[in-house]
Order: sequence, then structure tokens, then C-alpha cells
Amino acid sequence: MKKTIRYNYRLKPTAEQEVKLVEFGAYARGVWNLLLSENMRRYRYDKTFLFYNEMASLIKDLKMFDEFSWLKDFDSAASQQVARDLETALKNSFNKGRVQKFPTFKVSFKQKKLHDDSYRSVNTNENIRLENNGITIPKIGTVKIALHRKLKSKIKSATFKMRHGKWYVSLTQKVECKSKKQVLSTLVGYDINSHYTVVGSNGLYVENPKVLKKSSTKLKQIQVQLSRRKKGSNRWHKTKSRLNKIHGKISSQRLAFAHEVSCSIAKSSDIIVFEDLNVKGMQQFNGQMVNDNVMGMITELTRYKAELNGVVYHEIGRFVKSSGICYGCKYEHKFDLSVREFSCESCGLVQCRDLAAAKSVADTGEKELIANGILARALPKFQQKSASKMKVFEQSKFGVGSEKKEAA
Repeated sequence: MKKTIRYNYRLKPTAEQEVKLVEFGAYARGVWNLLLSENMRRYRYDKTFLFYNEMASLIKDLKMFDEFSWLKDFDSAASQQVARDLETALKNSFNKGRVQKFPTFKVSFKQKKLHDDSYRSVNTNENIRLENNGITIPKIGTVKIALHRKLKSKIKSATFKMRHGKWYVSLTQKVECKSKKQVLSTLVGYDINSHYTVVGSNGLYVENPKVLKKSSTKLKQIQVQLSRRKKGSNRWHKTKSRLNKIHGKISSQRLAFAHEVSCSIAKSSDIIVFEDLNVKGMQQFNGQMVNDNVMGMITELTRYKAELNGVVYHEIGRFVKSSGICYGCKYEHKFDLSVREFSCESCGLVQCRDLAAAKSVADTGEKELIANGILARALPKFQQKSASKMKVFEQSKFGVGSEKKEAA
């Protein structure tokens, strides 16, 4: 099975190339707004929309007029991709299964706070390729790239984006996933909370680095300086650029931390169980702590890395109770978030709240995977006469009464 993944690289364009990239980002917004306005006009006229084929032919016809001569300077594959994206947005806005609003007009580059711009192009006939320590971009030329790792397959598409004053390229490719393991010997449940980033049922504790909190003093100082500057002046733009760079550094540190944690989790066990957290709801109570904990990012990165490594990834239900359950006798307790250690009222076992929650997540995930027919309990031959048997599973779709199988 193949999976589409993205590799992000830093671009090092010259001054002329950077001007071209900024222009192409503006052209992409212009094409989007132009096609969206035409769709809205068409809908008011006869209650219909333009779709990709009609929008692509419209772009081709508009190139003949002097008012739209800028379309000739823009990459044709990128303009066609804008039409595809708009068609997808229109369809999703009328799809009952997806909660998505009707597409809106995109604002200008200056209104987007001077640090966020992008456009996407499809690789056709190898027009986007890596060569001579650079990447060849249509109608721009060869731009230097920080190639920190090699690609695994052919480039499918490329998204060129400006983030916090720096240009990046995101290359998509099809990667072959590893074959799924038939015999699975390790199952680990993970609890994510605001105190620790991740706590595993195997005893793993990953502390929250609190990157935003460490940089809060410096951020406040620059924000005070920015408030004293005259908006639009040269000193205002310089201070704004400094503020954007600090936010970019915080974002990079969070992403690097999430990648490091998710990679170690994906490689440490055969079955990974997380809980489906309502991150948006948690932000209403403690938004700054939740945002600084990269909760959702870790689960998303772990999911796709688990698929690449051929291991099983599972999330238990959002409303399944996992906190406050004794991992010795399964007795359920109720206490505040301030209680980090507790003594079981039934068996008297003193335990860490986060570790108990992780073990409860692992037990619930094991039961759900077996009940759904994804896993089956297996009993290895070399442990049949052992007093303490290790849990071993195998991937299987089984019928009722065949929960236990012999592992070869």
C-alpha cells in the first residue's frame, strides 16, 4: 500500500526569485478571486456553478485580453490547480457529510500580516525537479534548496509558501508502506494531558517543553515596542519582522519536538493506542497550556508514521472514561485535576494518575481492537507452559469463538 506524504525544505531564493515567488502568490489569489466571483455571478443568473473544465477553459480565454495579461506570466499548472481547489471547496460546501463553509475571497498580501503567502503547482513532465543542489520551478528557474534528506519517489506536487519571512517548499510523493506485522507482541497506551505531554503505559514520561512560556518575556517586550511604533513606518515593519521571526522559531521548536516524540512512539511498539481528545473544547478552559502542549499534532504525526512502519494505530472513543481508574482492581474514582497521585479506595494501591490513565487506555484499546475483529489473541508455543504469559496478538478477521489462536 502506498501513502502520500510531504517533505518540507527551506528555499534560498535570490532577490529576483523572491520577487517572482511573491508575484506568483498574488497571481494565485487573483485567479481564485476571479473564478469565485464568476461562480457567484453564474449562480445568481441560473443557479449553476462552473467546475474544473469550464474554469480551465475560462482561464485560457481570458489570456487573450490585455486586462488579464498577467495570467500569461503565471504558471499554467498552478492556475489550473487553483481551479481544482475551488471546485473541491464548492463541492465540500454543499456536502452534508462535511461541515465546511462556502469559499470566500482571499485577501491581499499586505492584509495577511506580511508573513503568509503560498501557491501550489503540479509536477507535469518533470517541470519540477531537483538538480544541482536546487529545485527547478517553472517560470522562475533553479532556486537553491536546503536538501536535508533525499526524496523516496517521484514528486507529485509542490507547494511554495512563505512563513515568518522565509520561503519553504512542500513536496508530495507516494511512499510504499511497510507490510503489516502478522504477530504483534507489544501494546502500549498513551495518555496526553497538560501536565506531561505524553505518558505511556510502559512507563514513558515526556515532559512538556513549554516553548511558548519560555519565550513569553521576550514576546511581551517586542509587542510593547510594536505598540509604541507608528503603524506603517519603517521601524514598525522592522519590529513586526522581529516578532514574526520569534513566532516562527516557536513554531519550528514545537514541530521538531512533536516529530521527535511521534517517531519514538511509532518505533517503540507494535500496537499504539491513544485517546480521541477534544482539543478545541480543552482550549476553552486552558487554551495557552493546550496550545503549548502540541496535543493534536503528536497524534496526527504518530498516525501516519505508524502506517508507514506497518504497526497498528487505534484511538478509543472520546467519551470513554480513562482517568481515575485503578490499574490493579479497575475501581473508578472521581477527583479534581489537581490530584496527580491517588490511593485506590478499594485495594489501597498508590499510583500515578497519568500512568493509571495510560494503562486504562491500553486495556480499552485492546478490547475494542479484538471486538472489531482487527486483532486476535495468540498464544506462542514457547510460552504455553509458562506461569506468566505475555500478551501476543495477530492481525485477523475472525468469527465468534476463535479469539485464541496458535502463533506459528
